[in-house]
Formats: sequence, C-alpha cells, structure tokens
Amino acid sequence: MRTLLVEDDALLGDGLRAGLRQAGFEVDWVRDGADAAHAAETESFAAIVLDLGLPNMDGLAVLRRLRARGIKTPILILTARDAVQDRVTGLDAGADDYVVKPVDSWGREVESNAVEVHVHHLRRKLSPRLIRTIRGVGYLMPRDHS
Repeated sequence: MRTLLVEDDALLGDGLRAGLRQAGFEVDWVRDGADAAHAAETESFAAIVLDLGLPNMDGLAVLRRLRARGIKTPILILTARDAVQDRVTGLDAGADDYVVKPVDSWGREVESNAVEVHVHHLRRKLSPRLIRTIRGVGYLMPRDHS
C-alpha cells in the first residue's frame, strides 16, 4: 500500500518511514506542504500521514486544498497540536483521524480520538451537561426520569 508521509522533522520522519515500511507500506516522504499538495494531486496514494506545522504551506492548508479539489484519500493528521479545538478543526477540515505526537511505537495501539471529537460536537449542539464522561469507562447519557 503506497502512503504519503508529510513530516518536516528529519529524525521523526525517518522513524515514521522505517516503522511504516516495517509494517509493509511503501512510503513516499516529503518535508513541506507545497511538495505534499503537489504529490497528492499528481500521484495516487492509499493514505496520507500529515503533519500540520510545515514549511511553505501549513498542513491544514494542504488538507483543505486537497479536499476542495475532491481528493478523497484517507488523511491522518499527526501533530503536536493537542488542544481539543485543534482536533475539531482538523477533523472538520476533512481529516479522517487526528493523532497527537509523540506516538509511543512500544506495543500499545495508537488510539483514535475521533470519538472524543464527536462527543465534543454533540455537547456543543445539544447541551454540555447532557453527556457525562466517565474516565476509563466511556460516556453516559443519564435517562430522564420525568
């Protein structure tokens, strides 16, 4: 499976590329946003791993550009930006998932935070107090006993 890795940090990019190759992926690695947009628009990839803090074009701008041009390739944002609003913005811009750096490669699965972002959207649309978070368990919507 051919994957586009977009990461400007040489050490991290090298490690990610090695890990993806070890998992059986063919990896094309670019180090700036302009090159990423060009590669994604002219080549075919099964997936894109996209950093946000990139030279020449921010990763979020790359994401929006690709989605505006109808490119439907699955995109995983991999970034150090960990605020909930950053996650919401990335997913709303068209990312398929959002993972915060640093990623731990020692046997634990990388957990998706897509559920957290969707719950955030529901709370914003419905009521912040309607959905309770129970740490380590999940979410609870109490029954209305009226």
